[in-house]
Amino acid sequence: EVKEIVSGKKAECEAKAGTTFATFEPLTFVKQVVAGINYKVKVKVAEVECIHVLVYCPLPHTGEGPQLVSVEAGKTVEDKIE
Repeated sequence: EVKEIVSGKKAECEAKAGTTFATFEPLTFVKQVVAGINYKVKVKVAEVECIHVLVYCPLPHTGEGPQLVSVEAGKTVEDKIE
């Protein structure tokens, strides 16, 4: 589910990062329950480069879809998601 959500946000991530990604492979994520759910996802975008993507998923009754909150570029596979 999380991989599908983030994969659907590739174009928005590219726009926020100001570049295009040849690779876009969600690897791991952490979840925070708020009035909805925040997913912080590590996404592999190159051989040794990752980005950290924060996506907010509102509660189902709102009828709203997932929203891209932030993109942190310049990360590596070894960097922890914070």
